Amino acid sequence: MCGATGFSVKDEKEIYDRFAIENTLENFKPHWNIHIGTMNPVIFMTADGVQIKYMHWSFLPTWAKEKRLKFSTFNTRDDRLMESIYKVAVPKQRCLIPVTHFFEPDKVHYPKPPHPWYVFKLKDQKMFALAGLYNVWTDPKTKEELYTYTIITTKPNADVGKYHDREPAILPRGKEKEWLNPDVTEPEHILPMLKPYPPNTMDYWRVPDEAKSSKNDYPEIIEPYKEKQSSLLN
Repeated sequence: MCGATGFSVKDEKEIYDRFAIENTLENFKPHWNIHIGTMNPVIFMTADGVQIKYMHWSFLPTWAKEKRLKFSTFNTRDDRLMESIYKVAVPKQRCLIPVTHFFEPDKVHYPKPPHPWYVFKLKDQKMFALAGLYNVWTDPKTKEELYTYTIITTKPNADVGKYHDREPAILPRGKEKEWLNPDVTEPEHILPMLKPYPPNTMDYWRVPDEAKSSKNDYPEIIEPYKEKQSSLLN
């Protein structure tokens, strides 16, 4: 599972250069604590090249009658993609979710809540891309279009596996273009790109319990946890 990320890049030009993006975002701001149900930058391919757009974090299938579903769609498992509502999006509606870090709760040492949260960052990349799928949903009542997305999860590597049984599917930099390539449509070419990220490539530490609230979006939220910062787990 991956229900919180961060994208704390301050200079948006770094994003456009890093991912060879053709357009720009309006009102871009860095965020340290992004939660489900918010609008976030997502990268996808169109006839005009690689584009970036704000999308709603929780996938809405075309047939949905309203924005809120009875089941969660912020994540989807890599081993169930072809057996779910996401199957139609796999061939042509793949996207990249750019992040600087992501969070996971410790469900290994704390099977029951409250769970301590840990932040994970790549050692060798300031920003990186999570594999996702997107869909353009039309509100039946207003006829307004909403771009929506889900993050794909896979088995954890040795780092994340210390705390959780799933991790977001991080694409190696050399696979990002292939993931977006609309000419790659067959599952046998797509699914093998979804693998646990190599071990010993991440820095990670426990963060303050305040990270569990999306209201707390500031740099200090990813600083190492200090005992006095919270008493929720004591």
